Amino acid sequence: MNLSTYAFIDASNIIYGTRDDGWKVDFKKLIKYLEERYECKKVFYFAGQDKQNSQQQKFYQLLEKWGFKLILKPVKIYIQPGGGKVRKANCDVDLTFYAMRDKDLFQRGIFFTGDGDFEVLFRYFMDKKKEVKVIANGKRTAKEIRQLLGPNFTPMKSLQKILQYKKG
Repeated sequence: MNLSTYAFIDASNIIYGTRDDGWKVDFKKLIKYLEERYECKKVFYFAGQDKQNSQQQKFYQLLEKWGFKLILKPVKIYIQPGGGKVRKANCDVDLTFYAMRDKDLFQRGIFFTGDGDFEVLFRYFMDKKKEVKVIANGKRTAKEIRQLLGPNFTPMKSLQKILQYKKG
């Protein structure tokens, strides 16, 4: 039996997580992987948006063309105490909202985030007998998430050969 599957991608978690490991995700390969491996019906992509960034806008257009459902929030710039700038969009609540909104439409959720704040969401789905999988950077994933998910936690690094972006 094929489980109805939705994927929820916290873009910053994946982009920075793979960057820390020295590689980039090829998002065209990622959606193909999710559709072929898990028969994903929907793949949500949660990210910040800077409307002045034309390169980012072109990237988002490609994602939509490939089949991602984009949930974008304006990027906010925070000034740190030393004067440095931090750009954030804080998409965690949006990801949680969409997962809960659509909870009756999927039996398996694949979450690309290792943020410990999602433990309560994952526990809820598991209590409701939904299959929960987390794919995230091992070093950036909360210990509670790795322990809760056990074999349903996959380090992004293990998918590098399949998903790595290669120029040309």
